Amino acid sequence: VQHTGPTNKKLRCHLPLVGVEGSRLRVGDIVEEQQAGKCYVFDDSFEHEAWHDGTETRIVLLFDLWHPDFSDKEVQFLDYLQKSKLKAEKQMSQGDESDGNFFNLLNKTRDMLKDN
Repeated sequence: VQHTGPTNKKLRCHLPLVGVEGSRLRVGDIVEEQQAGKCYVFDDSFEHEAWHDGTETRIVLLFDLWHPDFSDKEVQFLDYLQKSKLKAEKQMSQGDESDGNFFNLLNKTRDMLKDN
């Protein structure tokens, strides 16, 4: 599904690991056949989408980097805002025991991989 990120404060990274055959990534007007182990970095505020027409399960590591034009002070400020937002969401979710609550899911799955 085509979408855009809310701001250009970050660069989104896609690192296809397995099941890459038949997968494509479009950012703006550029479409690329993805390759395993090749990292694709783009501005999340541009319209983008991914397709997978392969037969294997596709696993892609997704992570974000602060936009390189930010100063250290700007990154500290945005990091503070992000942590404050998470803290407020956690407090608001207290008493909500549903599986749709992100913090409940984290708590329920916390011990799943301890033996691995």
